Amino acid sequence: MPNDLSPRPAPIPFDDALIEMERRIAVARVHTRPFPHIVVDDVLPQAVREGLDRYWPGFDRFTLSNHNHRGELRVVKAAIGTEGHELRLWSSVQRLALHANRAVRRRLERHFHDKYRPLLGSDWRRRLGPISYLDNDSMLAHYTGPLHMAPHIDNARVAINCFVYLDDPQMPTPEPRRGTTLYRSLGFSWPTNVPLPEPLQTRFLREDREIGWQENRLLAYVNGPWSFHGVSRHDLGESRRRLLMFGSLLDKATTERVLDPLFR
Repeated sequence: MPNDLSPRPAPIPFDDALIEMERRIAVARVHTRPFPHIVVDDVLPQAVREGLDRYWPGFDRFTLSNHNHRGELRVVKAAIGTEGHELRLWSSVQRLALHANRAVRRRLERHFHDKYRPLLGSDWRRRLGPISYLDNDSMLAHYTGPLHMAPHIDNARVAINCFVYLDDPQMPTPEPRRGTTLYRSLGFSWPTNVPLPEPLQTRFLREDREIGWQENRLLAYVNGPWSFHGVSRHDLGESRRRLLMFGSLLDKATTERVLDPLFR
C-alpha cells in the first residue's frame, strides 16, 4: 500500500486525463482478426491507478460468482459507506468507465455487423432501428488459485466488453503471466457465457493470439458470435489476478428485439 507521507508528483487534472484517454482509444489500431478488438496500454490515469491500489476492497467485500470462482464487486457498491478521497476515487472510476465505454464504442462501431448480421441478417440496422446502450456500470473482479477460463462468448446483451489488467502490489501476478487467448472460429455460436464442450472446441476453434497480461492494459472487443476468448490453465497460487471491467450493454428494448425468435 502506498505511503501516505511519501511525496507525490502533481496529478494531471482529471478532465485532461479523460481527454488523453479518449484520444488514445480513438487512435488505437483496430485488429479485425480473429474478431474486432483494440488494445491500449497505460490506459488509466496515474491518480486513478494509484487510488485503486490504495482503496481496493478486502476479500470480504467481493461476491464469489459461479464463473470460474471469480470474486466481483460493482463499483457503486464499493463506494457505499466511503467518504473523502475514497469516495472521490470511486466517483472518478465510474466517470472514467463511462467515457471509456463511449470512446471504445466510437472506435469499434463500424464493426458492429460482426455482432448483429449473423443473428439478424444483412439488413440488421433497419430491423433493429435505434439502439440504446447502457454505459454507466463498472465492476472490480479478481481471481485466485487455479485458473482456467474455457473458450466462450459473453452474454448476448454485451455489445462491447472491456477490461483492464491490474497488477496487485500486495499479491503480485506470478509467471507465466497469462493474458486472454483469442480464438479463430470455424463457425459461429449464439452469444452465451456457457463454454463449448471440448469436442466442439477441438473441431471448430483454433488459438489465434494471446493478449498478454500487462499492468494497466485495456482489451476491448465486439462481442459477436465469433468472439471466443478464454484464459489458459495456470495456477495463481496465493497471488491474485485483478481486473477493472466495464462495457456497452444493450438496453432492455433492444435486447428483447435481438432475442425474439419471431423478430429473426
